[in-house]
Amino acid sequence: MASVEWKGAKWEAYYSSLSIPELLTVLKGFGQMEVLRFEVPGRFKGELSLCLTDDGSKEITLYHLEVSGKEHVGTGREALKWLREIFKGAIYLEFPDSPDPALGFHPTMPFWFQMYREGLIDALDCENFYLGPQATSEQVGQVCEHIESVMGNRLKVL
Repeated sequence: MASVEWKGAKWEAYYSSLSIPELLTVLKGFGQMEVLRFEVPGRFKGELSLCLTDDGSKEITLYHLEVSGKEHVGTGREALKWLREIFKGAIYLEFPDSPDPALGFHPTMPFWFQMYREGLIDALDCENFYLGPQATSEQVGQVCEHIESVMGNRLKVL
């Protein structure tokens, strides 16, 4: 499987065998939609897909993001800002993982909800709810109440 260093990260196709030129074409936004793995060594890694919308803008769907290293505080935000900067597109978060049965949602949901409120991701899609780019303050409030009721406390700014 080919991998390439691009924009400070190591990139490779998740499912298919792309050549280096094909991989670079996808990264630059001109190829078919592909699921890619990326890693910025010592900082973060994850999986995402890239596609062009009908109006020609880029859409990033993030499936997984994991921070690494000793300092985790701020690294998730750094990764989201980095993705937005290099791809210049909207970031949609899709939870591929099953929710924690005890919580009813993925344990990282409070973080992702905060990133949505801060505008670092444009949509939040999980098993129990969807917040799109045009979500109303009432919809955001309902999701906040749901998360707080499960967590047993008020969401704080992370």
